Amino acid sequence: MLRVIQRLQEESDVESGRILDQFVQNRKLESKLVEIQSLNIAMIRSSTTNWSASPVQNGTGNGGSVSGTGASAQSSNSNQLTDPRQLDANLLELALISQRGSLFYQFINERATDEMEHIGTDETTQDMIMQGKDKRYYGDNGLLASSGLAKRTKELMNSYLVIDSYLLRRNIDKAMKLDDYDPSSSQTSTCVDDVFFILKKVVKRSISTCEPDVVVATVKAILKALDNSYLQVFQQKMSVTFAGQEPGNRSAERSAEQAKVNYMVLLNNLNVSAEYMQRLAQDARPEIEAAIWKEKEYDMKIATKALDDLAAASSKFQKLLQSGMEQLMTQILKPRIRPLFQHAYREVKYVLEEDEYNEADVEELFVKRFRGGFDKMIDSYRRTLTDANFASIMGLALDAITAQWERIIAQTRFNQYGALRFDKDLRSVIHYLSSMTEWLSRDRFTRLNQMATLLNFEEPSEIYDYWGAKAGPVSWRLTVAEIKKILTLR
Repeated sequence: MLRVIQRLQEESDVESGRILDQFVQNRKLESKLVEIQSLNIAMIRSSTTNWSASPVQNGTGNGGSVSGTGASAQSSNSNQLTDPRQLDANLLELALISQRGSLFYQFINERATDEMEHIGTDETTQDMIMQGKDKRYYGDNGLLASSGLAKRTKELMNSYLVIDSYLLRRNIDKAMKLDDYDPSSSQTSTCVDDVFFILKKVVKRSISTCEPDVVVATVKAILKALDNSYLQVFQQKMSVTFAGQEPGNRSAERSAEQAKVNYMVLLNNLNVSAEYMQRLAQDARPEIEAAIWKEKEYDMKIATKALDDLAAASSKFQKLLQSGMEQLMTQILKPRIRPLFQHAYREVKYVLEEDEYNEADVEELFVKRFRGGFDKMIDSYRRTLTDANFASIMGLALDAITAQWERIIAQTRFNQYGALRFDKDLRSVIHYLSSMTEWLSRDRFTRLNQMATLLNFEEPSEIYDYWGAKAGPVSWRLTVAEIKKILTLR
C-alpha cells in the first residue's frame, strides 16, 4: 500500500503543477506582481503626504469632513490588474489552495506513517519500497520530505504575501484619508474601526493558509503598516494640533476649543487601538487551534508567537497615549488649575471668629466656587474622552490640584476655627471628586489630610501622639521640615 501512496504523491505533484500553472496564467499573477511592485515604489515616493490635518479639523461638532477626502484615487483603481476586489478574490483563492495542500499533506503523510508502522522493522520490505529512490530526499514514512506540490505552494505563498502587503497598505491609507468623526455616534474617529476590521480580515486569512511562515510574515507586515501608515499619522497630527493656537478673539477661542477636541479624539483613537490590538490577537487564537497544520505542535507554536508579537505592539499605542495625555495636561489643563483656586479662594480666609465660622459653614463659598469652576473646566473632557482616558486625565489633574492646594495652604494663616473650616472644605472637595470617577485614589489627598490634622492640633506637642512608635498605622507623607512649617501656621 505504501508504494501506492508514493505513486499518488508523485502523480499529485505532476497534476497539481499543471493545475497551478493554469491558475497562475488565468489569474495573470505574474503581471499583477510586476504592477504591484511598480505601485509599491510609487507609494514609497508619495509617503511624504501631509497628514497633519485632524480628523475633525473642519468639523463643527456634528461630524466634520476629514482632510484628504477629496484626494484623488490611487492610480491602481484605473488598472484592472490591481483592482482591489480582484486582488482580494485572488488572495482567498491562494489561501484556499494552501489550505487544501496542507489537508492533502496531512492525509497522505498520516496514511504513509500508518503503513510504515505496519511494516515495522522488516528491512526487506523497506528496501523493496524504497528501491530506485534516493533516501536522502525521503522521510521516515517513505514519502518525499519536500514534495513538488509543497514547493509550488510555497512559491504561490510568496505571491500571496506580496499582494496581501500591498492591499493592506493601500486599504489602511484609504481608511486614513476617509477618516471622519461624529461625536453623536462614537468617541473615536472612523479610521479605528475601519483599520482594525481590515486587520482582522488579514490575520484570519493568513491563518487559513495553514502556513506558519505566512502568519509570521503577515504579522510583520501589519506591524510595519501600523507604524508607517497609522501610528505615525496620529503622531504627526498630535504634534501640530496646538500649533499656532494663541488667545485672542472669540474666533480664536473657538478654534482652540476645536483643537482640544481634535486632540482628545486622537487620544481616544490611541486608547481604543491599544485595546483592539489585544483583542485582535486574542480573537485569532481559536483560529490557530482550528487550522490544519502540517506539523501541528511546531506550527502552532510559531503562529502563536506571531500573535504574541501582535498583542505586544499595543504598548506602542499606550506609550504615545501616555505622552499625549501629559502634553494635554501640561498645555491645556494645568494652566487653569491656579486660576481655579484663585477664584475659589477669593474673599475666603481661614482666620475666623465664631460668627464668621458659622457664616462660612452655611455659605461654603470655596467649595461652591471650586465645584463650579472644576465642572466647567472638566466638562468637555468628560463628554469627549473614553472612560479610561478620562480616568487618566483626572489622575493627572488631581496631582496638579493637590500640589497647588498644598502650596496655597503652606502660605496661609489659620486659627482654630479656620483649621476646622479647611478640614470641612477638604472633605467636601474629596467627596465631590470621588463622585466624578470610580478611579479616584484618596491616597492623593493624604498629604493634605495630614496638613488638616496638624492644623487642628490644640498644641504643637500633640504631634508626639502621632509620631514615631506612637504613629501606629499612620504613615507620614510630610517631611519633618514640612510638619514644622505647618505647625507654625496656627
